[in-house]
Amino acid sequence: MKFYPYKKACALLVTGALTTGAAVPALAAETKTAAPATAEESKTKAMTLKEIQELVVKNNRLKTTLTLNQEKVLAGLSAIDDGLKDLKDSQDKAAHARRDAGTSASQGQAGLGQITSGSTGSAALDAALGGLASITSGLLSGAVKTASGMETLVDNVADRQRDTLEDQQTELKNTKMDLNKTKEDWENESLAVTQLLVTKTVQVEKGVSLLTQKQSLLERVCKIEEKKQELGFSTGTDLSEKKLAVSEGAKELQSAKDGLTLLKRQLNDLMGREIDEELIITPPELTRTIETAPAYSEELLKTATDKNYKLKTLRRDKQQAEADSKKNDRYDGQLKASRVDMQLADVSAEEKVNIANDLKKKLDAINTAAAEYQNKKDANSKAKIEWEQQQKSAKLGLVSAVELQALELQYEQTEMELSAAAYAYDLAWEEYTMLMNGTTLDIYDVYKSKLS
Repeated sequence: MKFYPYKKACALLVTGALTTGAAVPALAAETKTAAPATAEESKTKAMTLKEIQELVVKNNRLKTTLTLNQEKVLAGLSAIDDGLKDLKDSQDKAAHARRDAGTSASQGQAGLGQITSGSTGSAALDAALGGLASITSGLLSGAVKTASGMETLVDNVADRQRDTLEDQQTELKNTKMDLNKTKEDWENESLAVTQLLVTKTVQVEKGVSLLTQKQSLLERVCKIEEKKQELGFSTGTDLSEKKLAVSEGAKELQSAKDGLTLLKRQLNDLMGREIDEELIITPPELTRTIETAPAYSEELLKTATDKNYKLKTLRRDKQQAEADSKKNDRYDGQLKASRVDMQLADVSAEEKVNIANDLKKKLDAINTAAAEYQNKKDANSKAKIEWEQQQKSAKLGLVSAVELQALELQYEQTEMELSAAAYAYDLAWEEYTMLMNGTTLDIYDVYKSKLS
């Protein structure tokens, strides 16, 4: 038998590390479907994978952070709408003032015409009225020009401010879309991360059970060796080896227990519970059928790339940069920056190659996991037959109690390896489904690498 230390593989990640497809990943088969209403109700009873996932999605702090960021963006968009309305109001007032000045000037000119059209009989008075009319006409004309100039000034300032506000508005709208996608991804990715942690916890818990039985067997063998030495049938070296095995086994068992504690703490934290709260997990059922992955094709790649949000944002950024490069009111430095942004978007568009490579890896991973799962099923079936035969032999006295215990451990080891292979197979399909639905796997991959 070969057991592996778990402590390193189960190291805690930074709290709240989850961040960022519309489709919800398929879950492993469950023995229960009812979900607890709150974390409080889940303290003492065994929880299914689905129940844990629902609490993670509902109670994790990142969801609150994303929601608050969305509210902040909406507030910014509302402020920009108010600013654009104020600019329009200012332009409307300036235009109205110019029209009023023009109307007043027209009416004034008409009045002056009536005054100067007749004669008072006094040459001096007529001359004075004519001068006054000339001055008044100039003032009226100046008022119209001033109002017109103010309108032009307001329009110029407003246009520049409008451009700035509209640029900010576009940026905030893009941020809003990005946050919505991040929230979508977070919910889908958190389901997969939870499935990864739950299945790993179940495996480690089974490993702890096997290591406990192994330790019991080692201690039993050590006591037998002590008796043999007392009777002169064993050397001190044999006994030292047995004691060393007991000591190493104790360390391995403790390491596994520590790793199990860390895993459960991580799950409790993600669910919004106290990290050392008791957590009992109902193991997900094993997948009943094994299927090979679809063959790689350009059509399959197109589906993956069409759903990929990163590619969409790159195209969006390029379109925005192209629009900015065509604006006449931009400084040379701004135009150069826009052209560089376009070039950067073109270079980053090579992301399609990365998607193609990732897709091929996911398909290969499914087939590899499927083959391993089938091998473990065959090995488990063979081990079960052998175990049943050994039990019959033990009843006939052909196998000692110690040997029978060791054989039982070997059989249970194949059971654990079978469940590990089944969970790995489910997760391989999960990763493929998330990729095809356009869900990012960044945080999931971090968790997976830490648990490897």
